[in-house]
Amino acid sequence: MSTVDSISAILRRPGYAAATVLGGLALVLGAGALAPVPARPPATSGTELPVASAELVCPVTYATSALVSTVAAGVAPLPSVQDGVATLGELTSGKPTTPASVITKPGTTVSRSISAKPGQALLARATGSFATGFGADQIIRSGQGSSRGLAAAPCARPTTDGWLVGGGSTVGRVTQVLLVNDDDRPAQVDLLVYGPEGLVASPAGSGIVMSPSSRRQVRLDTLAPNQPVTAVHVVARSGRIGFVGLDAAANGLIPLGMALLPVTMAGPRLVIPDVPAPVNAARLYLLSPDSDATVSITLLTADGPITPAGLDQVDLQQGRLTVLDLAPVLDGQPAGIVLESDQDIVAGAAVGTGSGAQLRERDAIAAGVPLTAPGIVVGLAGGALKHTLALSAADGAGSVELAVYVPGSTTPAWTSSATVPAGSTIRVAVPVTTPTASSILVITPTSGAALVVSREITEAGARGPMLALAPVLPSRSTTLVPPVVSFPGSATR
Repeated sequence: MSTVDSISAILRRPGYAAATVLGGLALVLGAGALAPVPARPPATSGTELPVASAELVCPVTYATSALVSTVAAGVAPLPSVQDGVATLGELTSGKPTTPASVITKPGTTVSRSISAKPGQALLARATGSFATGFGADQIIRSGQGSSRGLAAAPCARPTTDGWLVGGGSTVGRVTQVLLVNDDDRPAQVDLLVYGPEGLVASPAGSGIVMSPSSRRQVRLDTLAPNQPVTAVHVVARSGRIGFVGLDAAANGLIPLGMALLPVTMAGPRLVIPDVPAPVNAARLYLLSPDSDATVSITLLTADGPITPAGLDQVDLQQGRLTVLDLAPVLDGQPAGIVLESDQDIVAGAAVGTGSGAQLRERDAIAAGVPLTAPGIVVGLAGGALKHTLALSAADGAGSVELAVYVPGSTTPAWTSSATVPAGSTIRVAVPVTTPTASSILVITPTSGAALVVSREITEAGARGPMLALAPVLPSRSTTLVPPVVSFPGSATR
């Protein structure tokens, strides 16, 4: 018998093949036991680094023969601001029709005024350390006709998710959702509308495709007609979106006021920094989108926290927007509001002025975010406009420094400090002397808990006051860079 035949005969013996396989497997397992797998490096939270750029979207450039929009951008002379460039220009995928306004020195502001007819959305950008002191704001005003009103909102960073609370679509009411895609790629957006009876079926709000560098104006009455009040959930399924709500009302030719609805977020604990006074109407809007919820309400007053009778426990039905009348509990006094819930909720408030011989005005405010970094407000104008800050201490006492800079100056024209006791809201008048939209206001946290801050702009008039409310957002001075680790075996050779 040949050698090959002998080997074949051995392999054909019963049990030999199985024994061979098991023996080989034991060798492999034994080798694995002798060579342990390297441990995965411990996870870290990343590194905080200064931001190198900032981009803010300004959708409010609507205008008519009576209505004017003004957008201003500026760089506050903070200690972190050393060098860089900032611009304010048109959002366009091609060559802009108007060159961008450029900022090369701290303490400088630039602005655009849009009148007679609507303009393109604007984009405010900053690079270098200018990004840490950069801000941009938008204001819209009409002094006559059915559009009479005053409204303001910050230009904000694009996001993938947010809410607009307080719009409506009844007769005489026009609420528009202004969407901006500032990216060079298309974006897809869903608009989910909630009313007093729940989620409104609205196929037209699903899958809105926005081309690169574009703006879309969506009227609420085309999505959900005949809704007295709404909360709109804006969700970017792809890309990121900058947005704001523009709300106006009239009874025929009689103006009933105008508001810019700020972006707000859902959460189990929310703070609305200011419901001003005196007003003729004040309403609180509450929504629990995903489940039934129980909410407790605390007022932050100048004398400390108050829980009004009947508002210590408010039950919300899933998806149904609830409206509460705040006028009786406020009793003519301004206050902030703390809302605590066992579920994520969305909240906003609306106020109205004017009665009898006076023309009506209205505005809206929503739950804000704590001022964990300096808040920068750009484009304050003096003259007929008066400016007031509302500072709410929902999480403990806190202190801030306030400073106003006139154009081109790195030395403040006015400074002040404020300490807010825990559970209180205080109001501080801010003097502004520049006649045009060019001053910069900086609110810098100094100690204690972070405050939630909003601002109020008023303009007196023979036929009644005009009013604008707007949140003050923290500037973004740092960004979190995820850690990069080497893990053996995580990549193929």
